[in-house]
Amino acid sequence: MSIENLVFRKIKEISARSTTPRPPVATLQIATELSLASDILLSTLNQLKQLRLVSFCDGKTAAIKLTLLGTVVKREK
Repeated sequence: MSIENLVFRKIKEISARSTTPRPPVATLQIATELSLASDILLSTLNQLKQLRLVSFCDGKTAAIKLTLLGTVVKREK
């Protein structure tokens, strides 16, 4: 499975833990749970942003959230 799919699935998993729809997810939490270096995570998040699956909160990379498209897309392979 590609790193993009792993990160995307982790974002969806963390988002599902919250009671609010599409909550902000700290990039530090994603990096910690997946044991990823921050530079690899940042490039992966940029790729997911280009696919319009996630957006950066306030234009910064400290937190991200799923877009409406990201909530319905399933990336399995």
